[in-house]
Amino acid sequence: MVARLVRDQEVAGSNPAVPTTFSRGGVMKRFSILVAVVLAVGMTGAFAEAPSARKALDLANQRVTDGARGNVLWMEGTISDLNLRPRQWEITFYDPERLNAGTMVRVKDGQVVRVGGAVRLFDDARWKRFGRNFSGYNLEEIINLNRLRFDSDAIVAKVITHNRLADYQVVGVQLILRKPSDGDVAPTWRVRVLARPKTEGARDRWVGNLTYHAESGELLRDDLAIK
Repeated sequence: MVARLVRDQEVAGSNPAVPTTFSRGGVMKRFSILVAVVLAVGMTGAFAEAPSARKALDLANQRVTDGARGNVLWMEGTISDLNLRPRQWEITFYDPERLNAGTMVRVKDGQVVRVGGAVRLFDDARWKRFGRNFSGYNLEEIINLNRLRFDSDAIVAKVITHNRLADYQVVGVQLILRKPSDGDVAPTWRVRVLARPKTEGARDRWVGNLTYHAESGELLRDDLAIK
């Protein structure tokens, strides 16, 4: 790029034998253009489009073993962007080759940034399944992905239009996809909502959770702590 800038200056002269003279304004202008191009390329990479849950899962599936591929136990989406899409997804797979029978893949800004063992530390307080916090994940917890008919984007759209949030602006979400019990049951989406009242000077706060059926889209629980 620098060589090309110099060559442009030489072409402007009528006689190559005459020493090239540089205009300070011209050099600074070209340098500014070069900096702008570099910054634009960098910013494009830094703000890659955040994927939906399904797209993040497709990326994660490419980085696990054959024995784990498609065997999703749960997904968690955090760090939502301005479009309320989680920039980061942590996807846990059932993997019999791993300690605790789990592999976790982290997808951030559309790129897989980590693949490793999944640590299970009291993520299920229900007594019937309490022992799994020590023994690891179980086949019965694998999600039937054919019953995942509502992707994260569709669920967030439902959250935004929820009637109890009519007087609030939703500014952030955290999502968890998992099965509510063992067996062939549809998974659920639990959405933690960050919102602010539509009044001047209002502050953002976590206002509670909404839980949706991932197959039908039905609202199952409303745990919003608002009037």
